[in-house]
Amino acid sequence: MNSTRDVLPTCLIRRSLLAACMAAASLATSQALAESVSIQFSQSYPGGGTVTGLIVGEDLDGDGRLYSMNPFIGDAVGQPPGDEVSYASVRIDGVLGEPVVIVFDASVGEGINDPANSFFGFAYNLDGGPLGDDLDEGVSFGPLAPSTSYFAGPLFAGAAAPIGASLGPCGQDESAPCSAVITLNPVDPFPNFELLFGTTSAAPIVTTELLRYTFEQSGFDDGASITGTISGRDLDGDGRIYSAGAAWQNFLGFPAGDEVAYATVTIRGVAPQAITNVVDLTAGDISDPANFFFAADINVAGSQLGDEGTEGLTIGPFSPSTSYVVGEAFSPFISPSIAPQGLANCGNADGAPCAAVVTLTPNPDVPSSVDLQAIQYSAEPASLSAAPLVVDGGFSGHWFKKTPSGEGVIVQVINDGRVLVYWLTYGDDGSQRWLWAVGRRDGLKVSADNVYVTDNGVFNSEVPVIVDIEPVGELEIEFLDCDNAVLRTVIDGFPQTTEIGRLTGLSSLECVR
Repeated sequence: MNSTRDVLPTCLIRRSLLAACMAAASLATSQALAESVSIQFSQSYPGGGTVTGLIVGEDLDGDGRLYSMNPFIGDAVGQPPGDEVSYASVRIDGVLGEPVVIVFDASVGEGINDPANSFFGFAYNLDGGPLGDDLDEGVSFGPLAPSTSYFAGPLFAGAAAPIGASLGPCGQDESAPCSAVITLNPVDPFPNFELLFGTTSAAPIVTTELLRYTFEQSGFDDGASITGTISGRDLDGDGRIYSAGAAWQNFLGFPAGDEVAYATVTIRGVAPQAITNVVDLTAGDISDPANFFFAADINVAGSQLGDEGTEGLTIGPFSPSTSYVVGEAFSPFISPSIAPQGLANCGNADGAPCAAVVTLTPNPDVPSSVDLQAIQYSAEPASLSAAPLVVDGGFSGHWFKKTPSGEGVIVQVINDGRVLVYWLTYGDDGSQRWLWAVGRRDGLKVSADNVYVTDNGVFNSEVPVIVDIEPVGELEIEFLDCDNAVLRTVIDGFPQTTEIGRLTGLSSLECVR
């Protein structure tokens, strides 16, 4: 860790907090946790629903498996107790109308052994494969009724018994369910239950170590609000996603870190139009000048941003700019010469502000100095939610073939969860050839087993027309992010791989990395 320079720019450093920030950063570095494992997963449901989740823990016994099991449900499924998962959450969207969020936090109560967690269990083989594809894998997010639960994987095969189903391995049989969403209400005498809702999915559960979170905060003095996303990997297994730009490295001695991949924040209520700041570390490096004021320290198992330790975030472009800062560790972004009020961590006992939206412009008379144009504070919590990127309506639109140009792909995510794909290409003779398919969603992939061409269609015909539909192959689109994808096809027996990029999106449907 670099030593602090004698002279610190007043536009960056709040001197009264420098020692605290340095000590906190040093402590966090020196007391790194034993290596933890953090994965996110997603699964599509019939009707367009999506289940997304997060599991964090440590393989304490070194058996290559992340395993926790409440004794109650363990007895029911013939599995021993276990206590390796520290945090897990699942969000169910588009299945029951309003979203449902279920959280397990081992730091609350008696952890996995708490009676309130009687129906919680987790088992994931650290083989890099999908969740629930082996016989000894599965998850049980089962709060005490009345509640909605999510069960997945063959380890909890009997959990879907209330709806007359049994869960098998995920991704091996498209007709056999491997997960279930079930809503139960208790009735007398206990433990009887009334089934209010139940449905299953046979879609694969896609697992990734690229962690993506969404965050939001309101309560700013003059009505501002923020939303954003941040993604990255916990490369050193310390339970954090951490990166810090040159300003924080050079002036405060923060280590650089290279775990953040992408971050964006949208600030509303400051200007007539929303202000969006973006940090893209997939196309650059944390030391690049554009990332000079950027820093992030995210607890991978948290549900709040900037509420503990050195956790927080600052996305601060060079002025003139409007920046977002949250968390005490990043309070030095606001120097006493800019504003008298610093930042505490969110949820502090004094109700002190923990975040700020700051608008700065260069001072025309003093080089390397800035003038404060506006600042808003908030003491409200900044929520943080695990949200792996999955194919949804935000991926709908027109896409184009990058090289050579002249071909296009139209993607439409249908409200029942299927995906309609048109490929506007050419035949061997150079004539136009339009192909289409209806595919399924698997995380960031769209797969279609049958691609078709049509013939004998006639527009505005006065007599019925029988259109010939001929299957000619298969396709897969793998989205790398919101704007880039790879189209893989086998048409007429010939395989082809094509890079495509976004040309248009649909109004009000925004894909954010």
